[in-house]
Amino acid sequence: MKTITTLLLLLCIVSITTNCQNTTPDPGKAHAPGQPAAGYGGSTYAHAEVIKKNYDDGPTGYWLYLPASPAPASAPVVVFNHGYGGWNPANYGGWIRHLVRQGNIVIYPRYQEGPRTKPAEFTPNAAAGIRRALELLETGGLKIRPETDKLVIIGHSYGGTVTANLALKAEELRIPTPKGIFLAAAGVGPAVSGQEKSYAGLPQSLKMLLLIEKEDTVVDSVFMKKVFAESRAIPHTNKAMLMHYPDGYGADSITAEHNEPTCIDPDFDSGDGKLAASTKVDATDYYCYWRLADALIDCSRNNKGCATAFTDVQEQTFTGKWSDGVEIRRLGGR
Repeated sequence: MKTITTLLLLLCIVSITTNCQNTTPDPGKAHAPGQPAAGYGGSTYAHAEVIKKNYDDGPTGYWLYLPASPAPASAPVVVFNHGYGGWNPANYGGWIRHLVRQGNIVIYPRYQEGPRTKPAEFTPNAAAGIRRALELLETGGLKIRPETDKLVIIGHSYGGTVTANLALKAEELRIPTPKGIFLAAAGVGPAVSGQEKSYAGLPQSLKMLLLIEKEDTVVDSVFMKKVFAESRAIPHTNKAMLMHYPDGYGADSITAEHNEPTCIDPDFDSGDGKLAASTKVDATDYYCYWRLADALIDCSRNNKGCATAFTDVQEQTFTGKWSDGVEIRRLGGR
């Protein structure tokens, strides 16, 4: 157990502190695109503000983020599961802000009190945090009700494993069955005790996206390939496993490492836990993670966006264009 703990600490340090972005762009080369004005991943938002609530009181604690200006009477829910050791919400603050300003309630379970929390405890801890958050919202005390029939769960790294587990065992864990899940550079590293023996029981109705980073040396793609292969009940029109590649064509090179889904926003800093080294939100966020997650959410809830998420290869694999009009290298699909 001591060896596994040491390896997990190394995984935590690598995944959270590695700077995955090029900070010295060449001014003579084309530049990567900024956030699109509209469409999936875009900056057209229904809400101007995010209300932050901190209920972090241990491994079953959570943070809650609510849309405001205007404040809706009710809103659909996204659960966001962090990577190993990345419980400080600032690590994913840019993405969380994007989701909330679109009109989602975001629940961010802590699930891990510290490096000594056993991986087998991650999923039940996350489920307890989700239940607590939903119970609080359903009291009406925060003046916004959760639309629990529209649940989507996103997870990075070990949080992707937690996400798959929650979808597999939702009834047993007493949480709503998710409509869709997004596994972002998901995996378990050396700590396989946190994954289920089989994912064959993932429900047929589930929409599922899995995104592998080509140069991920932290968790590789073993776990995601396992989930994809074993989830035979889900039709191929409702699931996809994609590969994100590096592209050094432009000034600000596109990397494809484990830490790509992180996007620090200091406004979400809890003051506890490590922060990713890079504060940069870039084309990989806008055109890859945010864009595909938005499409998955729309597909799961409204039966819209399914072409982008699953069936239209040209739409699905597009990752933006450099400033000179050349396409950034597309995602690989399966």
